Amino acid sequence: MEKEVVYQFLQPWWLVALPLPFVWLLLQRYMERKRAPAILYSDTSVLADLPKTFAQRMHYLLPWMRSLALLLGVIAMARPQAGNIQFNTSSLGVDIAMVLDVSGSMQAQDFRPNRLEAMKEAAVRFIRNRQSDRISIVVFGESAGVLCPPTLDMGAAELFVEAIQDQMIRNQSTAIGDGLALGVSKLKDSPAKSRVAILLTDGENNSGKILPLQAAEIAKTLNVRVYAISMGDDGNGGTTVMIGGQRMVIPNAQAPGTPPASDTLKEIARMTGGQYFHAGDERALNQIYDEINKLEKTEIESTRTADFNEQFMLFWYPALALLVLEFLARAFWLRRFP
Repeated sequence: MEKEVVYQFLQPWWLVALPLPFVWLLLQRYMERKRAPAILYSDTSVLADLPKTFAQRMHYLLPWMRSLALLLGVIAMARPQAGNIQFNTSSLGVDIAMVLDVSGSMQAQDFRPNRLEAMKEAAVRFIRNRQSDRISIVVFGESAGVLCPPTLDMGAAELFVEAIQDQMIRNQSTAIGDGLALGVSKLKDSPAKSRVAILLTDGENNSGKILPLQAAEIAKTLNVRVYAISMGDDGNGGTTVMIGGQRMVIPNAQAPGTPPASDTLKEIARMTGGQYFHAGDERALNQIYDEINKLEKTEIESTRTADFNEQFMLFWYPALALLVLEFLARAFWLRRFP
């Protein structure tokens, strides 16, 4: 909640009249000089050196008093107000489960320096742009595990991603279905308006207890959109390795009759209302995360509460006091004859 002190005029058009008191004062001074004397003397030079009395000096202040009273009156008519404006900002965040492949094929070097490090860098960059959301991180290889439970602490989420090391990689197995199902389970109790899973893998599903499309059915039931990203040169789950300075694609193990990984990921995205992306290099991977970041914008709700107090009396009362004081002075103390 933010608070701001504000001063304003409710009827500012009255301020157009601000020059009028000064115009009136100049007219009074001009008319005073042009006014014909009430009593004519043959010679007033003998009075020139006489000291002026206090009453005489105060007499010249009377037009200034009325002019100042008019000026304060104009400001009072403009209805000055002072108050506080409170801004209550709340974000309708997006709950995001990042489901990341850490199988052995992620050590391939077709990305700089390898797929794993490129994935970590892109994921951290994405997290830094989601400061109003809740993020959980699930990793999978032969099996799936929760690396970071749902959190609003983006700094902590970044540290968990950066902590992913080669030691976490057991073998070439890839349990995509288990990873996605576990990631979706972290969103089932989410109160967020939008729930999203970002699934990244470079291989075929060849391990685990839950098939990818079964996990997609779970996501669809829980209204979780899945953005599926395939990573690698061929887009079909092949593993690219460097041998003798040359890149070679080694197909991943795939059960007979199963569709390529890209087809499976496309179907997952279609079933859940998400999108499918293919990243052939680290630049494309960063662009994909940027695109997802644009697609899943966090809505910000802002309410404005204003509480103003009238301040016109701070100008109106002094103006009345000056007018009364001028009237009394003219009528009694500084009364002129004739």
